[in-house]
Amino acid sequence: MKNFKPEKKALNALRVIILIVSAVLTGVIKIYIPVDIVFIIFAVAIVMTDIVMIFIYLPIYFSSLSYDMTDEKIVKHSGVFFKSHQSVRFSTVQYSTVVTTPLSHKTGLNFVVLFVYGGNLRLVFLKKDDAMEILRRCGDVSRTPS
Repeated sequence: MKNFKPEKKALNALRVIILIVSAVLTGVIKIYIPVDIVFIIFAVAIVMTDIVMIFIYLPIYFSSLSYDMTDEKIVKHSGVFFKSHQSVRFSTVQYSTVVTTPLSHKTGLNFVVLFVYGGNLRLVFLKKDDAMEILRRCGDVSRTPS
């Protein structure tokens, strides 16, 4: 059995993305809402949301996220408030997709989506090598004669 954990670089990338989006949102609010007290209320709400997301929610989510891969299936363990365990047998995968970002080796924003009849399983924030290994494993099973 092989265990995959999310890339720690992805946590930092998400933190930066949240800060950038919040700064842009604050700027847009400042432009379109000229009343200072309303702007301050929105700005405080955005900052408080950022603090909760960056320092509480995301670290807990990343520490709870893991993937276990055996010869037959892959299992995703996740959840902050409610723990979730999803599994997919490789023999049931109809097709798979890998999504990588332009700087994925530096950001860790790599995703694998396994499509099965009636749904899909998203494996998020993987190292690029781990994503490709999972994709190869899905491809090996699909080529194996039944």
